[in-house]
Amino acid sequence: MNALADYLSRFDYAAVAFTKGPTGHLELAAGVNDRPARLFLDTGAGRTVFDATRAVQFGLPRMAEAQCAGGLGATGMTACETTVAHFVLGPIDERDFAATLVDLSHVNQALEARGDRPVDGVVGADILEAREAVIDYKHSRLFLKRGVIGRRAA
Repeated sequence: MNALADYLSRFDYAAVAFTKGPTGHLELAAGVNDRPARLFLDTGAGRTVFDATRAVQFGLPRMAEAQCAGGLGATGMTACETTVAHFVLGPIDERDFAATLVDLSHVNQALEARGDRPVDGVVGADILEAREAVIDYKHSRLFLKRGVIGRRAA
């Protein structure tokens, strides 16, 4: 471990490894309803989103339509709320995690044009803020405070 990891472990932080992909994006390996998922770490994204075109593959229900989404190189995209029954990010294990579905086809087309693989979604500020994230670029680790977040009101 390094000094940062040692320090953060005293405050119940968990380390999540990331890699830098061929397009420069920071990639996280995750589990979405017990299926492997490739996510980007996006500090500018307001919420965690998953590709709506893969919703069935990941068993993500389409719930209430949300406001139009912007960002990701487009505007006016339809967004739907969803709940991830089981979301795993490194040692973080969430149940009934609230997220958003957005069509990421244009993002994946751009990635493929640059010789990269498609992405299944992005980890956004909802997780980063709630878990008081610390990014260690030197050692390619994202530190997240343990605990439960993202549950929908019953």
